[in-house]
Amino acid sequence: RLRQKSNQDVYIVIDTIHNRLQVHRGEHVLTDAVCATGSGKFLLGPKLRTWHFDTPKGVFTILRKVEDPIWAKPEWAFIEQGKPAPVLPWAFNRLDPSALGKYALRLGDGYEIHGTIYPALLGRHITHGCIRLDDVDLQSAYENTRAGNKVYIY
Repeated sequence: RLRQKSNQDVYIVIDTIHNRLQVHRGEHVLTDAVCATGSGKFLLGPKLRTWHFDTPKGVFTILRKVEDPIWAKPEWAFIEQGKPAPVLPWAFNRLDPSALGKYALRLGDGYEIHGTIYPALLGRHITHGCIRLDDVDLQSAYENTRAGNKVYIY
């Protein structure tokens, strides 16, 4: 199915088994990068709430490209640190302007392709479900894609 795409179509392929991300334009590979993907771990929160930190598989679309993204930490980020989560979704201690790097490609449901402050961990299954890249590969992915491009994750 991927081979049938036109030479002008740009798309991303993410191999979560080997932690590789490729940006393609038709048959040409524009970016071939080591990435980090979901750990597969579970976290138990209050009132038996659970989170599963896995990268979703399937066909996605880049919904939005963001420069200088700010991470609004979800409840699980506080629970992991043994801290209570703020009640208000816009509380100042939820906002982290550095964790996601310079760019983010939003895929929906809170999943993104973004940067990392831990480049030594690339190549591992370590994330909460997002796909992390180093600065150089993230910039290449950002510059070579547009909203509407497909992302194939397996």
